[in-house]
Amino acid sequence: MITLTIPESTPSLNRTLHADWRKKIQMRKHWRWLVRAARLDAKMFPTAPYAKAKVTIVRHGKRICDTDNLYGGCKSLVDCLKHEGIILDDTPAHVELVIRQQLSKTPHTVVTIEPIQRTPAVGLPRGGSPDYLW
Repeated sequence: MITLTIPESTPSLNRTLHADWRKKIQMRKHWRWLVRAARLDAKMFPTAPYAKAKVTIVRHGKRICDTDNLYGGCKSLVDCLKHEGIILDDTPAHVELVIRQQLSKTPHTVVTIEPIQRTPAVGLPRGGSPDYLW
């Protein structure tokens, strides 16, 4: 089991949907670096992504989001897990996704990855997506 602690809470879907395209790219890059830093802090150096994993995301924030904003706001985070080579793909066949939230005075996000099956990613670039999209 791997636990990543990210020092920011995930944004709500409304915040990401209503941003212009430049801001969306900045937010995606920002979350990519946050996930990479959390992975390195956890001393995790994946050699092969998990083919099937249970990913639990707990958002600690100053306010509670409604359900669709909570799930939609975690999309960049899950995409970053794929890009960092932690999970093979973000489809339901590869990831059991559990998302919860709690009130907290200090916003942060805790991601727990429990491997169900680990196999090398054959035929995909590292992280499963080409770098030019980031």
